[in-house]
Amino acid sequence: MKKTVYFLSFCLLIVLIFSNVININVFADENNTLINSINSKNFILYHPESNKVLVANNENVKTPVASICKLMTSLIVLEEIETGNLSLDQKLIASEYACSVEGSQAFLDAGCEYSVRDLLKSVIVASANDSAIVLAEGISGNETMFVQRMNEKAKELGMVNTLYENATGLFTTGQYSTAKDTLKVLKEVSKFDLYNEDCHIWMDKLVHPSGRETELVNTNRLVRYYDYCLNGKTGFVDESGYCLASSAMKDGMKLIAVVLGGAKASDRFEDSVELYSYGFANYYNKQILFKDQVLDQAIKVSNGKVQNANISASQDYYAICEKGQECEVELHYELLDKIKAPMKKGDVVGEIIVTDNNFVIAEIPVVLTEDINKLNYKDSLVKIVDNWKL
Repeated sequence: MKKTVYFLSFCLLIVLIFSNVININVFADENNTLINSINSKNFILYHPESNKVLVANNENVKTPVASICKLMTSLIVLEEIETGNLSLDQKLIASEYACSVEGSQAFLDAGCEYSVRDLLKSVIVASANDSAIVLAEGISGNETMFVQRMNEKAKELGMVNTLYENATGLFTTGQYSTAKDTLKVLKEVSKFDLYNEDCHIWMDKLVHPSGRETELVNTNRLVRYYDYCLNGKTGFVDESGYCLASSAMKDGMKLIAVVLGGAKASDRFEDSVELYSYGFANYYNKQILFKDQVLDQAIKVSNGKVQNANISASQDYYAICEKGQECEVELHYELLDKIKAPMKKGDVVGEIIVTDNNFVIAEIPVVLTEDINKLNYKDSLVKIVDNWKL
């Protein structure tokens, strides 16, 4: 009898183990199908609004990224324009050095003046190396000093696996980045409307001071042939392979895809579309927080005309959810116990921690929805009288 029980238990154990192995293999197969279909060596698909990676492979491997470096070049130029240190109509002189660089060019005339607007457009649209260096020299005096700015900005953005050695992306042995770091700089430069507008120019012309014209052709085919593409930057040198960092939006959901190390020019475009197709087919946006909507919580006020202050999230927040499954996002409120008047509308009084399976994916500031005025002498008397009546 005992032998029979042991035998049946052993059989049941084998069935359970076998079933578990089958389940694990099926899950792994589902995960690996997409990864195995991507030709690029390193890639990542990312949902910027929730700070969530949907799928990735070798995303932290350091590698040359060629002209994708110009994302950082463009970002610094745009920030200089935003702060007023540079203007779009400002003229910069094309140096002999800038005009001597190899690779993609706007074929600038050395010694001639070009507007920042034209130079920036030629960098964003046609990946012009000569224009990138003229902009670098105009901002920092020389390319070397500008590269220091690039690396400082990379550190600020948390690009821990990136090192720049030039403003163009032309190959040097010490220059590298990763797919994960690249999405960080694309996410940042995408905040500028001018960048996104220029990314959608398919063909344009740069008119030189002499009247000569250079045709600018966009190196990112997605902006013409993929309806959902928002922006992007290509890159290629022999050492990097074919690369593309881009973003796309469908049904209100934005995704960023970075593919590096493609063997063929077509790989970077086909791989990006495949990643987007996977993301849009399997996930959806769900708005969790609404900017300016008064939260259920309130904060006590001391020395103010009101006893409690209304608060709200400082921005909209969308979680990304897998289709057919419930979102597991949780909100944790960390608020000040009390504030002291006076305070202004928009003052930060706490934050909302957004977690997914106990992993922090966002920290949203909580702000006051209105001014909190200080209690004056008259208000104090009225308050005393009212309390006395009670």
